[in-house]
Amino acid sequence: MIKEWFVMSHIRYFNSATIEIMQNIPNDKWQRYPSDVIPLWLASPDFLIAPEIKQALIQAVESNDLYYNSNTPAREAIVEKIKRVNEMDVTINDILICQGVDPFIWLAVREACNPGDEVILTDPIYGEFNNVMNPLGVKSVYWELEYSEGYKFDSEKLKELIGPRTKAIGVCNPHNPTGRVMTGEELKVIADIAVDHNIKVFSDELWEDIVFDAKKHVTLASLSPEIAERTSTSWGVSKTFGVAGLYFGYICITNKEMMEGFKKYRKCIQRGSTTLARAAAPIMLDTTLDWWRREMMKHLHKIRDICLRRLNEMPGTSLPRFEGTYVPLIKFDYNMSSKEMFEYLLTEAKVALAPGSNYGSKGEGYQRICIATSENIIEETLNRIETAIEAL
Repeated sequence: MIKEWFVMSHIRYFNSATIEIMQNIPNDKWQRYPSDVIPLWLASPDFLIAPEIKQALIQAVESNDLYYNSNTPAREAIVEKIKRVNEMDVTINDILICQGVDPFIWLAVREACNPGDEVILTDPIYGEFNNVMNPLGVKSVYWELEYSEGYKFDSEKLKELIGPRTKAIGVCNPHNPTGRVMTGEELKVIADIAVDHNIKVFSDELWEDIVFDAKKHVTLASLSPEIAERTSTSWGVSKTFGVAGLYFGYICITNKEMMEGFKKYRKCIQRGSTTLARAAAPIMLDTTLDWWRREMMKHLHKIRDICLRRLNEMPGTSLPRFEGTYVPLIKFDYNMSSKEMFEYLLTEAKVALAPGSNYGSKGEGYQRICIATSENIIEETLNRIETAIEAL
């Protein structure tokens, strides 16, 4: 009986969302567009919050943990998680708490570069990788990933992009928005190139838990002491647990000089995270919520299979078998720009996706979709898209 309840409770957390339920939960994703629109544009899951997280937050409030307080317990939990999961031997002095990936990218580029320097980024790429470059006077150089090649990370292309002003390489793994999970061999090539050319690497590994088909996520900095010395790595909890409102991320840097640079530049722009987020962090980082990770991926495999089957059956529409994240790119072959297709689907299907052009030139002709929702919502979304596509 207890086992049955446990299984049913898991189904409730991952497959219970309806349009009405989500519209009545405070969140920007479901409240940006009119109520007749299904919004799968934002990388935020339509899952209820894990009870253990809610209890930790309630307990923190009830114990008055709202004053200035030490972040040492949270950083200790981060150290244990990185040792256990990411296979790096780190200390508490190697850890910074931040609000998420976006400030991490800014800090990494600011620490590595001077105005006029170059950073190599993939195209397509999560938009904030690009957005910090112009304000810092840094040039983006694009390592293009091709849909026709399965978004392969071609090392020869990477080598050709390196010049005298190249100071850093930005890595996103699992990759947003292509859904690729980089192999150990691909990561080793990046590591070797960075070491050989004395280039720094900043690695966004926010999606490490969202990996399909028994793929293994490998942390770049874990490959060797040499690459660890020139790498900063960022992780977080928002994509796994749907708690973006906690603004909790963390950075690991084992190079003391790099760490001092990060601390210098972060001093006046961000102060870590809230006491509430830090109070909930230990249970999100230890093994308490392994049941959540396991059941979430069972559900996402099911939703991914529905999307692959249905979208690849629609004329002029295709979705590759993505390996990680829940925000893949759908290709639309209808002689429409990404912005035009976005507007068409918004108007005719009442579905809001994200134009692929938001993620670089190689995203043109695509739409990014967040599939982290219920079977009910994803089926209705696909029904609407199919009807709109048939009208073309």
